[in-house]
Amino acid sequence: MGISLKSEIAMAKKYRFFYHYYKQYKCLSVHFRGKCYRVDDVVCEVPTESKWNKTQPNLVMQGWAKSLDIENNVAKIS
Repeated sequence: MGISLKSEIAMAKKYRFFYHYYKQYKCLSVHFRGKCYRVDDVVCEVPTESKWNKTQPNLVMQGWAKSLDIENNVAKIS
């Protein structure tokens, strides 16, 4: 038994995202679906986890999201 077509359509694909502070531009950098977006604030509505790197950026927050919306230079991750 597999997933029915109706259930498969209802489930949207999730993509990896991460964000970190971009010191050079004094803003946040959000990476989603292979693109980088510079924003002033992030509203994250999905679970995240911290990831420590040995090189900069040393700390990033990452998770899985279905969409990224940017309005008034505020990224909404859902």
